[in-house]
Amino acid sequence: MGDPAGQRPVDVLQQFVDVFAGKGWLNQGLRILHQEKRYRVFCSETEFIVQRINDNCGVSWGFPCWAVCIVTQDQIIEDSRMSGFASIEPGVHEWLRCLAQGDFKIL
Repeated sequence: MGDPAGQRPVDVLQQFVDVFAGKGWLNQGLRILHQEKRYRVFCSETEFIVQRINDNCGVSWGFPCWAVCIVTQDQIIEDSRMSGFASIEPGVHEWLRCLAQGDFKIL
């Protein structure tokens, strides 16, 4: 699977690595609030992952979150591609912009 803008997954991953390394976050998980939703974000040299934190307290403890964006050296997977439906979750480029510009709150 490739990125809609035609960038190679390894290049997109490197952009996330650069942002996270520059902020001292590489290999650390963060809980953030973005667009009134809670997420877990993580980036290492081999992967970038965003998980949406389930705000519904009535859901079983076994489903605390789900992946909405994954970038590895080989692929970019976004929520709309995983679910087969139009997604309201930010895409890979929105995540890169959000994290680089600090458009979120650390929880």
